[in-house]
Amino acid sequence: FCIFNPFDKKNVKKKSSIKTKINFFNKKNYNFINIGRMTDQKDQILILKAFNEIKNKLDFKLIILGKGKNKQSLQNYIKYKNLSKRVKIIGYKKNPYPYIKKADVFILSSKFEGLPNVLLESQYLKKIIISTNCPTGPREILLNGKAGFLFNVGDYKKLSNLILYCSKNKKSLSKKISIG
Repeated sequence: FCIFNPFDKKNVKKKSSIKTKINFFNKKNYNFINIGRMTDQKDQILILKAFNEIKNKLDFKLIILGKGKNKQSLQNYIKYKNLSKRVKIIGYKKNPYPYIKKADVFILSSKFEGLPNVLLESQYLKKIIISTNCPTGPREILLNGKAGFLFNVGDYKKLSNLILYCSKNKKSLSKKISIG
């Protein structure tokens, strides 16, 4: 059997309520977030490719929180694909919870994980979750897709379809959110 890491709900709730200036997100757009080290494992380029596919089909904003060796290549891709007005890399934040709270959807793009606590935290903050079906964690946390959306590692086309689906079906997705 498996024993998950302890999860401090009170701490997440308290920290998510701390006022933070997040001027980038707004109510007229659909707001997405990714949090993680900018490394090959976390594969944020996959998210950028998915959003590049649908940039003419959806008004969106995407914030990526984190730091790492791939930051410059991600920034270069954003600039090259003319995504700068819609995608911001904010860097590492000690308290990411207000950012999660302001987002509509959390996206996990990892090639593999241990236990992605950020999925548990996003679930607790009632976010729609789209995640790779990577080894280990997302499938269990998202109850085989009943509590969020799963897609195959590396499949940015499927991710772009899920992003569009979520944006068009926001109200009907409350059941997936409440299961988590």
